[in-house]
Amino acid sequence: MAEVDGRKLDQAGVGYEDAALFCGPCGDVKASSFCKECHEYLCSSCTRCHERLESIKHHQLLKGAQFPYVYPTRQKITSDSESFEKCNDHPLEDIKIFCKTHHVLCCVACSVAMHEHCKKDYIPDIAQSYAKGAEYSKLQTDIQHLDQLGVHCQADIDRCMKEVDELNWDEVDKLKKYKEDIIEYLNKREKELIAEMQQLHDHDLSLLNDIQARLKTWQSDLGDAKAKLQSHQQNTYKLFLTAKRTLTLVDQLQDSLNGMQQQTRYQHYELVKDDRMEKILTDWTGVATLKSADVEEEIGNWTMFYLGLTPIKLFNF
Repeated sequence: MAEVDGRKLDQAGVGYEDAALFCGPCGDVKASSFCKECHEYLCSSCTRCHERLESIKHHQLLKGAQFPYVYPTRQKITSDSESFEKCNDHPLEDIKIFCKTHHVLCCVACSVAMHEHCKKDYIPDIAQSYAKGAEYSKLQTDIQHLDQLGVHCQADIDRCMKEVDELNWDEVDKLKKYKEDIIEYLNKREKELIAEMQQLHDHDLSLLNDIQARLKTWQSDLGDAKAKLQSHQQNTYKLFLTAKRTLTLVDQLQDSLNGMQQQTRYQHYELVKDDRMEKILTDWTGVATLKSADVEEEIGNWTMFYLGLTPIKLFNF
């Protein structure tokens, strides 16, 4: 009921007298009737709608001589068991109408303005029997079913969380083992290559050492020849004999030196990187990737999806 400034409480303190009474739904239109069931003053337009609405047309409307200029306030009439919610669009109005067409709760003002031609129920008339009806029974069953599904869903989440941890541990262990295998292989190849290099090194060094030893002998023979020639400088006969013999030695020393110079070589080698390994090292998905695996598993009425991951580079050497 819309309250207007200037109304006076009756002597009992529960109503109004000697004041203009206005339509509850409209607020600023003078009332012409009063609904005993809704405890609402209504203007002539709202009265006509009240009489036409299927859900509330049976309500008793007080008009004319029966129009109550003094009526107990709604708080006094409403029983303690009733507690009406207010309409969001009409704060002074109680939610008493359920629009069956649009499945919305509304007040009488909303019903007149937006749901005049809809199928409606008057909530105070059906509320007491609703708890025993099929819809409420089904609602309770559905809630219990949802509760059970929620429990199952939580169990699935717990299981999946455990499996996610286990999957991570297993795959990380697999990755570490794979890395160990790769490192072991690289260490093996490193040892093999170093051994091959050492073999080449030792072979070349052995040859050079042999040439060096022969060169020392050669240098000794050449020194002896020089010394003999020097010792016979005063004796031309001896010098002639020694010189003739030394000519043959010089030819031999020259041939020997030429041979040593030709043999003074070593095998040149160079490490050639493997093309396949180079590709792995330059490829951002090298060594390993995470394979995408979309696995769908039915669990009761729930469907769980395990989505694969985008390939990522795990490590590099």
